[in-house]
Amino acid sequence: MSTNQQPSTQDVPVEAPVKRKAYRTSKKREMTRTFKEEAFERAAWSVFSTIGLDAATVRDIVSLSNVSPGSFYNYYKTKEKIFDILLIKVADRVKNIVQQSRCPTDTLEMMLTRSHEAVLRELISINGAPRFFELNQHHIRARLFTMKETRDMLEDLKQNILRLMPVKSISPDRLSFIAATLLTMGLESLLYMARNPLLDIDETARLSGCMAAGNVRGATAFLSGMQSGD
Repeated sequence: MSTNQQPSTQDVPVEAPVKRKAYRTSKKREMTRTFKEEAFERAAWSVFSTIGLDAATVRDIVSLSNVSPGSFYNYYKTKEKIFDILLIKVADRVKNIVQQSRCPTDTLEMMLTRSHEAVLRELISINGAPRFFELNQHHIRARLFTMKETRDMLEDLKQNILRLMPVKSISPDRLSFIAATLLTMGLESLLYMARNPLLDIDETARLSGCMAAGNVRGATAFLSGMQSGD
């Protein structure tokens, strides 16, 4: 009988697996990607503000960007994706400019007027923005209330409504409805300016701000009347 025994697997030394270094994108690669994305987004903005999302094609964007189609599909896949990215950037810009325009001592009318004026001036200063909003308004309306930036603006509006127009009690859904109506009025002001570029911004902002404040006062008076009737 053979006395040779095969070593058990427990006796066999196992070498520790070699840890692979995590892949890190080189700085040059990152810069190249950033350059291409900026080229695509500039081209897409130009196309969307000239013929709109519906009429635009990926080929239009790629041709104007002078970057390869492969890179576009690698980064965005569809024209709708790059449209959403551009819209989010504009919404974030609007959110920041509204917050900067506020003053703690503002009345409701002044707060809304300052906000409308700041947004109108900011967006009209962006090359192609009025036309971008006018051509793509149905797409913007469809996406507006699904964006985080819009939700942030709505929360800010709700807090300021409660601060400036205290109501004994108001349900969250009614407060959200009032805030959404104010936000929509701001969009309508921009679209009106886009169709009538010679209008005075200050006058339009005062008009839309007073109208918006009147709507809030009417709504809170209505809700207060309902509460007193109960």
